[in-house]
Amino acid sequence: MAQTPTAPRVGRPRRSSQQMLEDAAAELFLEQGYAATAIEQITQRAGVSRNTFFNYFGVKSDLLWIDLDRSIALLPAALAESPREAGAARLDALAAAVLAVAARHPADRVPWALSQADLMGTRAELEASALARLTAQTRAIEAFLEGWSGRARIRAVACVSVGAVAAGLAEWIDAGVRRDPLNAYIAAALLPALAGFREES
Repeated sequence: MAQTPTAPRVGRPRRSSQQMLEDAAAELFLEQGYAATAIEQITQRAGVSRNTFFNYFGVKSDLLWIDLDRSIALLPAALAESPREAGAARLDALAAAVLAVAARHPADRVPWALSQADLMGTRAELEASALARLTAQTRAIEAFLEGWSGRARIRAVACVSVGAVAAGLAEWIDAGVRRDPLNAYIAAALLPALAGFREES
């Protein structure tokens, strides 16, 4: 006698260990502050092992960048696929790559460690852990601009670009629930910042 096929299980998909760690960290940082929260408390709240934590995060401060790191990681590939034109066209390609990456950032993924920095006590750690990320993006832009102009000018464009992106991101976070897509804020900061360099090209 043939068996009746088992009906597929209905319900919410199981959250991944990484998502559980992210949620647990956000809850604990809000409850007791970033500095007072240990990795062991996060893993206990998430119901996973300490080893599982280090499968996803190198250090506790990586939790502060979970939303942005996913988007930041896309920039080098976007630049690698962009045309290395001469003159001002190289700046156009740079802006297009940055804005394309920003456009891919999910509208509902507002970095909680930034938007709730005062409540969570994350501001000092964000400032300390930002340097490596900003430096990496500056170097990626410098590599893309290599051969476009002199070294000092390339470095200036890279630093200004990263600063403009940071300014646009801050405006996006501060805009609240009615905010526009992230790329709109970054365009508003980045395009005027690059305009002066375009005129000199």
